[in-house]
Amino acid sequence: MNASEIAAYVGFAQRKGSVLYGAERIAEKRSKALVVLVDSAASDKFKRDVASQCGNAPCIEVTDLVKATHRENVKAIAVTDRSLATAIINLTR
Repeated sequence: MNASEIAAYVGFAQRKGSVLYGAERIAEKRSKALVVLVDSAASDKFKRDVASQCGNAPCIEVTDLVKATHRENVKAIAVTDRSLATAIINLTR
């Protein structure tokens, strides 16, 4: 999936304070993560680690996650708002 397709939803989630940044934070708050987005440029090991830590939340690979978040060096985020997470999941189908 391309980051430009979900950038608006990620932006809304950021403004609302409903985004967890980084694999460690996602692992700490895994029960709150409703959808996890991982940058496709990340290493395969990192992607596997994040996927194993995200619990029941879908883990979606996104091309150029930095453009969606407008933050440098972001390789994984989790959205914790139910309606925004549902919208992102629906876009991937």
